[in-house]
Amino acid sequence: MIEFVKYLPKHVLSALKGLQRHMAMTISSVSAVSVTLLLMALFFVIAGNVENFTQHVEGDLKIHVAIDSIANQDAITAMEKEIAKMQDVAAVHFSSKEEELDALIKESGSVFQRYKDKNPMPNVFIVEVKEASKIPSVTKALNAIDGIEKAEYGGESIQHMIDTFSFIRSSGFIFVLALSLIALFLITNTIKMTIYTRNTELSIMRFVGANNAYIKTPFMMEGMCIGILGAILPIALMCIGYSTLYHMLNGYFLSSMFVMQPLYPFLLQLSAVLVGSGALVGVAGSFLATTKYLRWRR
Repeated sequence: MIEFVKYLPKHVLSALKGLQRHMAMTISSVSAVSVTLLLMALFFVIAGNVENFTQHVEGDLKIHVAIDSIANQDAITAMEKEIAKMQDVAAVHFSSKEEELDALIKESGSVFQRYKDKNPMPNVFIVEVKEASKIPSVTKALNAIDGIEKAEYGGESIQHMIDTFSFIRSSGFIFVLALSLIALFLITNTIKMTIYTRNTELSIMRFVGANNAYIKTPFMMEGMCIGILGAILPIALMCIGYSTLYHMLNGYFLSSMFVMQPLYPFLLQLSAVLVGSGALVGVAGSFLATTKYLRWRR
């Protein structure tokens, strides 16, 4: 460890000289990594917003429970206590039929003012659940309670939307893994070509007694630099593109139901992920390439 720290400045200088001497390969590798990281950035933007969409939709999902019109106040109180004790229920709120009519008028217009004298709306409970996945089972249990006219939450379409979001999130990790392997392959091949053009230099280093770690370190730093340089363009395009889209859509995608991720710290987090991914893949690719070469040279 002490030797590594001692020779670190020399390794850094050697890596920078290597990048400069083989500029054509460096540019080619950086370009390939940039394309790969750009695709990763696109996925991360989509996945991050899908995650936000899902949380927002799930947070807004509530079960609307219509109470039988013949139920008196004591029965309503008893039902409220029974619902509150249910395992998957987070909260339950009572809303009178007058409040329901006022909400309808506010949402749909003054045309419903005519029903003020003869209110057709039922008293309701607004039930919140602990997990969105429990909504169907809780709705079924609520419909089985005496005094409940009907419990509903928006139907299967809402559940299908949540399931679709979950599928996008889970399948996206496979996509990121595939892109990471592609970037690893590109950097590995580039470092291999660099090694082959410098095999005389490496052979001399072996003959004078340089150990494998001493030989590998500059190449691993070259790979790290390639990965970091390859992340610059994707980060710039991601920040400009997402900021423009966010301001054009006022922070909402299609409707107020789908709230986009705020610019900060979202863009800063993604930028850090891209830089880290590029550096990690670069180091890994260089390590694999040099290890294979040194093993073959034996």
